[in-house]
Formats: sequence, C-alpha cells, structure tokens
Amino acid sequence: MFELADNSVFTKFEEDELQNPSPRKELDGRSIYLSRELEMIPGKLGAPVLCDFGSAMLGDVEHLEDVQPDIYRAPEVILEAPWWYSIDIWNVGCMVS
Repeated sequence: MFELADNSVFTKFEEDELQNPSPRKELDGRSIYLSRELEMIPGKLGAPVLCDFGSAMLGDVEHLEDVQPDIYRAPEVILEAPWWYSIDIWNVGCMVS
C-alpha cells in the first residue's frame, strides 16, 4: 500500500458511494460489494506502507504453505518449494517497483 499525501480522495469516495452506491449481492448471509476505484491524483502518493500482517508466520523454520496473493507470489511458493524470509523481500520488490 502507499500512503496518501492528500486524504481528500477518501471524502470524494464516500460522497460517490452515498450518491451512487456500489452494486452488491447477498451470498450466504453476507454482502459482497463491487470494488470502486479511488480517484488518485498523480504524484500525490506518499511512502510505501507495509500492512496486513494477518497471515504472518514465524520465519525460523522452512515452510511449504500456499501464501501470498497471486499477483505478488514468490517463485518458491508457486513451485511449492520450501520458503522463508526471502519471499517477503520478493513481495516488497513487487510492490515498490
């Protein structure tokens, strides 16, 4: 994720959602919403921010689990090879490049 230098993009997002709600559907008792793009101002992004450690795993042993979003998935994970900290460096490189 990237820090936003101008938070007004969120105000516009909220106003758009109130005036023209995103399409949604109900499935198994929960609402699923269609994504809405943020109208970003070119050149107004701040520094990258690391976030979402909800799937964090201890790194002192090799792992074989299937992790990471497809778009940022490290080669070791794709090949189902043992992995550890190096896959995090791959993720950071994908996000900041």
